[in-house]
Amino acid sequence: MPEKLVILDPTLEVEAPRVERAPRPGKIHILGLLDNGKPNSDQVLRRVAALLSERRPDLHVKYYRKPGAYRPAPAALLDQVVAECDSVLVGIGD
Repeated sequence: MPEKLVILDPTLEVEAPRVERAPRPGKIHILGLLDNGKPNSDQVLRRVAALLSERRPDLHVKYYRKPGAYRPAPAALLDQVVAECDSVLVGIGD
């Protein structure tokens, strides 16, 4: 008996639930920059920090880096970022 032929359709559209955006913070005093560990992500985030500092000299920027691009950030690191920052940007590179 011949084997079954399985056909996969890569054009399948998956419906994702609509999620409301988080409210914008009223005032950001401490901004966290979380580098995801990909090549050049540190350069992108440091440039963003420089541009923000020009516009907002009162803004304090804290820089964090996760251990690697292909691993999730450890819970302890995320807890630290949340505890220390009003808002966070995550940067990718390549």
